[in-house]
Amino acid sequence: MDKDQKKFKFMGEWTPSEWRSFELKYIEEISKLNSMDNGLEIAVNYSRKVLKSHSTSFFIVTRFLPKSMRDEVELVYGSVRFPDEIVDSFDIENNEKKRLLGQWRKHYHIAVQTKSFEESLGAGVPVLLAGFAEVVKKYSIPIEYYNSFLDAMELDVNPKEFEDIDDLINNYVFGSAIVVGYFLAYVYGSSEETNFNETLQSSKELGIALQITNFIRDINEDLTRGRVYIPKTILRNNEISIKDYHQNVSQNTIKINSARKEMASIANQYYQESKKGVDSFSKESRIAIKACIELYGKLNERIITRGTNIKNRESLSWSEKLGALPASKYWKLPIAYIKS
Repeated sequence: MDKDQKKFKFMGEWTPSEWRSFELKYIEEISKLNSMDNGLEIAVNYSRKVLKSHSTSFFIVTRFLPKSMRDEVELVYGSVRFPDEIVDSFDIENNEKKRLLGQWRKHYHIAVQTKSFEESLGAGVPVLLAGFAEVVKKYSIPIEYYNSFLDAMELDVNPKEFEDIDDLINNYVFGSAIVVGYFLAYVYGSSEETNFNETLQSSKELGIALQITNFIRDINEDLTRGRVYIPKTILRNNEISIKDYHQNVSQNTIKINSARKEMASIANQYYQESKKGVDSFSKESRIAIKACIELYGKLNERIITRGTNIKNRESLSWSEKLGALPASKYWKLPIAYIKS
């Protein structure tokens, strides 16, 4: 294993060559089948592998969904994880990142116009994206939502600064997290035909909360990528300018930790707001949604109460993660890990 591969392995991500190897592996599996219905199941298996490898917390949460719903959530996750890895983890030049994102976008538009998963694969669409496109078509999810997601990924290649929290939410978080919440809302469904707007609103608030928590947890990693997600107004509230942001982070100052806690408090407000709309979701999805709010809310609260070392990437222990889940459902976890 070369030096770059060791770096990727340490971070828990896959190298570009590993992604290519998995793609070829699953295409070969599909090619041996007689039915494309089974082919879509293989796409789900691929997406599940991606989810389990890259997000333990979300993998746990999704185990409490019915299988059909869980499969589609995993397809959504696979479709957003690969572009995210392009911009965050691939050790390639920015112009190559943009080329890969552009190619991925082109394949998305091909996939949503095809009549089947099989036709998408025949047109050269990657397995993860072909599977996700079937979810988009099934629920008539607005096509522009995924375009907004890819716009946010492209913005990460050439980062910008944000003036205030509204600028951050409207011009970055909308694409990076809110539309992903919308994808899940379509899959989860609402408790009544008349309250889907409430379901979307709750999904939006949870998406904002989750994204802000990720921002303040990953400040060190983002700084190495040239990204500053704390808006200028919050930095100024804590006597920090963009010019001395790097110094504050590298020196773990009281000021930067105070700014981080201010962001966490904003996230907490969105977690609380998202709770109000949980009952608008389908009954089958509520356990997972409540667990997600509880689990990530705990992580956010830890940053508020204990966030004094910006170099320490906060995480929850297994016992803390389990504490966010209904005890009556614990038995599902070992089965999930065996099956996956």
